[in-house]
Amino acid sequence: MNILAPIADLGNYILFSLLVGHVVLQFVPESKKPAIQLPKSLLLICILGIIVLTFVPVLTVILFFDQSAGFITKAATVLTSFQIGQAWLFITLFGIFLWLTVYLERSKYLQAFWLVLMIIAIGYGSHVSSKSFVVGIFSHTTHFLMVTIWVGVLLLVSFFSKNKENWSDFLQWFTPLAVVCLVNIFATGFVIMFTIDEPTEYLNGWATQYGRMLLFKHISIIPIIMFAIINGLLSKRVSKSTEYDPRTWLKAECVILLLVFYFTAILGTISPPNEMVYQVKMADPPTWMEWLLAKDILVPIEIEFAPTLLSVLLITSALLFLLLIIISYKKMSPIFATVFGGCFIFTLYLGLMFSCVLYPIIY
Repeated sequence: MNILAPIADLGNYILFSLLVGHVVLQFVPESKKPAIQLPKSLLLICILGIIVLTFVPVLTVILFFDQSAGFITKAATVLTSFQIGQAWLFITLFGIFLWLTVYLERSKYLQAFWLVLMIIAIGYGSHVSSKSFVVGIFSHTTHFLMVTIWVGVLLLVSFFSKNKENWSDFLQWFTPLAVVCLVNIFATGFVIMFTIDEPTEYLNGWATQYGRMLLFKHISIIPIIMFAIINGLLSKRVSKSTEYDPRTWLKAECVILLLVFYFTAILGTISPPNEMVYQVKMADPPTWMEWLLAKDILVPIEIEFAPTLLSVLLITSALLFLLLIIISYKKMSPIFATVFGGCFIFTLYLGLMFSCVLYPIIY
């Protein structure tokens, strides 16, 4: 289940993005977007997939209980008494209504209504809502909605558009929408992060899997912003060249976005730093291999940022990879830019890790 849970969360992000992107594009006039060809059967599969995949974390909680109780008893307890179980019941109910609405090809407003309720249920079952109910639901729901709007439209336009017609008209409304989504994602992301843990403990949080996976997520946002800027610049070529296809670079941006989804999915399966139970058995810090592989440190640790020659070289290399993404826009294909984006994320992570000095706290 430890392996299956993040995969299920990743699948949920993708499926929700496809559905949200589909609903959003229904509100856009045909003259303001490329022609999208998304089979109704795929939409129906997405809805059923969400119902199945959102049950995986619920099943994890059910299996966590003492085996002396029967499965039905444990399942009934989780579904009725736990927020994550109640959220899945809401998602299933609203998902059934959405499935019927899409199948019968009813109003886009009704589709949007059921989909928003499903996203609110996601926020209700989130970890942050258990910390601060009102703030948690609002911030996680808004964060999730903004992400799926941005990524959903990108996915549909990149992989399901039949042509590049109306591209300039499409960018006139999508570019400001993407900016609004990005600002909201950053704002709600900070609220979620600081609700779960104290801002001053961000660096010390790197002593846990949660903290370092959060770092991976934050680092991976940098190349996404770079790709977004490049795509904005490249869009000017559409009106000048009949051969240039902007969808290739959008696909590259989607690949990096999937990395962010994956890091976020893993975060949903890991306990935050303030829930760590330390087992103080030794005063020695962990080995560097344990540190780099993001193994949980079972000794309370104080972390100080102290760059070394190696860490400076790694961070410089990461910045060069970021520069190579820009050069790729001029000289190479988006495949190289995607590889450089992945190299940037990994190299900057190593540079930051090797910049840290660990001091065990002995009580």
